[in-house]
Amino acid sequence: MSEVKPDIKIFVSHRIDQDSETIDNPLFVNVRCGAVYDTRENVSMLGDDTGDNISEKRESFCELTVQYWAWKNVKADYYGLFHYRRYLNFSKFNFLEDEYGSVIEEYINLNTANIYNLQENRMRSLITKYDIIVSKRRDVSKFPEKFKSIREHWNASKDLHKADLEIMLQVIAHMYPEYYTSAIEYLNGVESYFCAMHIMKRDLFYNYCEWLYPILFKLEKEIDISTYTVEGQRTVGHLAERLLGIFIYHIKINNPCIKIKELQTVLFTKPEKKVQYLIPAHDDTNKNIIPIVFASNNAFAPVCSVAIQSIIQNSNADNYYDIIILESDITDYNKKMTLSLVKGRENFSIRFFHASDLIRNYNLVANEHITVETYYRFLIQDILPHYEKVLYLDGDLVCNRDVAELYSIDISGYMLAAAHDPDLVGQLNLPNSDGVRYLIRELKLDNPYDYFQAGVLLLNVKEMRKAYSLQQWLTFASKRYKYSDQDVLNRYCKGRVKYLNMAWNMLIDCDNYRVPVIIKSATGALYREYQEARKNPYIIHFAGHQKPWKQRGVDFEHEFWKYARNTPYYEQFLLNIFSSVYNQTGHPSIGVKGAVKIYIRKKADIFFPIGTKRRRIVKRIFRPLLRRFK
Repeated sequence: MSEVKPDIKIFVSHRIDQDSETIDNPLFVNVRCGAVYDTRENVSMLGDDTGDNISEKRESFCELTVQYWAWKNVKADYYGLFHYRRYLNFSKFNFLEDEYGSVIEEYINLNTANIYNLQENRMRSLITKYDIIVSKRRDVSKFPEKFKSIREHWNASKDLHKADLEIMLQVIAHMYPEYYTSAIEYLNGVESYFCAMHIMKRDLFYNYCEWLYPILFKLEKEIDISTYTVEGQRTVGHLAERLLGIFIYHIKINNPCIKIKELQTVLFTKPEKKVQYLIPAHDDTNKNIIPIVFASNNAFAPVCSVAIQSIIQNSNADNYYDIIILESDITDYNKKMTLSLVKGRENFSIRFFHASDLIRNYNLVANEHITVETYYRFLIQDILPHYEKVLYLDGDLVCNRDVAELYSIDISGYMLAAAHDPDLVGQLNLPNSDGVRYLIRELKLDNPYDYFQAGVLLLNVKEMRKAYSLQQWLTFASKRYKYSDQDVLNRYCKGRVKYLNMAWNMLIDCDNYRVPVIIKSATGALYREYQEARKNPYIIHFAGHQKPWKQRGVDFEHEFWKYARNTPYYEQFLLNIFSSVYNQTGHPSIGVKGAVKIYIRKKADIFFPIGTKRRRIVKRIFRPLLRRFK
């Protein structure tokens, strides 16, 4: 007969106002803390509001309502309590801790679960060797504040009250006098068990709960929290952390043979459940649905809002615009400001998709010209599985035409549609340029002059899925290319690109140099197409180092401001411009630095032509010096 395995249940306390990731492990029992207050529908996770429970005490007892529910309603051989964002490290390795003794990790996923060995077999083999497993003691004297005792640590909190710790001691002295000396010694010491996380054998767990909860109920009556802060109203829960330490300290003194194992605490800073994909935001068959994707970070959110505003001002009521922003760190404030753009507009939706976790295992290189968000465009085919065609736009552009016209272009059989890149093609024809050689050797292009600009892409995601998986795209992008993701798309979409009218992606001039020197060096056909696009650009792309939200005198800057003034960031943009034009003395900030920078650039173009190998070498050597003139 096979050996009967002990029944181990570790109850993981979850918030009702946040969907957090869970770990696929039969030892973990996920329970909603304060479920009696949960107003959501169709929630499948267990709640602490059935049977004998104190779910209504969530605000003061915190995760101890889950522990109480487990004690009163579930039978097991081992009981444990973890938090939705805190687990113990069951691996054989000790990891670097922060100054307060926690191992800091961002995401809960299969990879991190493996790193910390949060798997049934490893956990079971360790748990059954001990009577108690608890979070590792932390020495408060080694905290940055260098507290002299656990008591001093409590007293230093702005939300917790010195008198409440004394009330706890009085309650212990009255109810369990045999614990009083242990309580005093523990609080006067420097080693504390935080977070109330533990795993105990059944008898110990029952003893612990039978001792703990009468104390907590008494404290609830003795302590008036009516004038406390929100955090202060969790005083009972904070005291419970100290009580766990007192309980273990007392047991160790009175039962030296008890087997206790301490493990590191792992704090996951981003435990929120990751949405794997999005469904269309609208299902009205009477409207044309236009999915539009941007990629942005928090710093770029204001600029991206101008692009969105330009789409709004040129939209058509017969269309529904499903805007998705792939992001990594946009704050709630900037999300709120962006969402305000479409408030009251029934044919618009803006959604945010946290995408950074999907690329974290790939070596995607950012530099001073691009951020890692530029690679998010490769995620579109998986994030939007219900769309066959998606419009991707860079955030540094404005649309002067309804993008529904662009979306309506038939790209059947193609992987994408994009406009030629007149800047890159112009560089190919400059003296001593090695660009043609690079595009043929590295990108395997049959015709280097067909290179396209990737700031405006009409993606046939159905065909892109057929051609390459997301993992393949990200592996391709992990290789170092001169123009990063744009080179990847040019290489692997070769021969399956439909070329757009350049008016759909009209690059601005920079320093009165890009157009007369570089683009004019492109093929005659491309130069003429570019000149026509400038007369009536559908999309104006502020690609390059000159940006209208940073400085004056930028090509087509009036088109940017036409839309920027209708965003919540208008005053912020004005302040940025004012700061860039005038320094603290009230003089134009371009001054000598700006003049020197322009002079150096013009001389460099003569002796080190754009696109040549020697120019790239010189840039690597002198870029640190040139930064002084920024």
